[in-house]
Amino acid sequence: MQRYSRQLIRKMTTDSSKNQVDNFSIHGHSIDEVYNIPMTAINRPIPSILDREKVEGMKKAMQTEEQKDDLTPIDVHHVQYKGEDYYFAFGGCHRWAAHKELGKEKIRGKLINTPPSMIKNYLGASSPFKDV
Repeated sequence: MQRYSRQLIRKMTTDSSKNQVDNFSIHGHSIDEVYNIPMTAINRPIPSILDREKVEGMKKAMQTEEQKDDLTPIDVHHVQYKGEDYYFAFGGCHRWAAHKELGKEKIRGKLINTPPSMIKNYLGASSPFKDV
């Protein structure tokens, strides 16, 4: 797994301005800053069940100049643990699939500071954070 610090993601992004984004996420609704996050930095530990029609619609929108930035940013949980930065996404599976299928290297996301114990609650024995 490739490691990216939050500072590196900030430097890599081209869209860290304060954007007005419709985001009804319980985690990200109060966060204004949107980043272009390298997809290789994000762990997606839960397999997705996809509606193919929805993914295809998103891909089509992403390929048109007028709609390419219309998709809501995904929520990315940022965990700092023993001096390392970890990034997890649990939602946004259709947006993720559309980006992946189009070969995109980055995805728009909001970084949510999350304690390792919360990820352990989500993942149980699969959590990389065993001693929290």
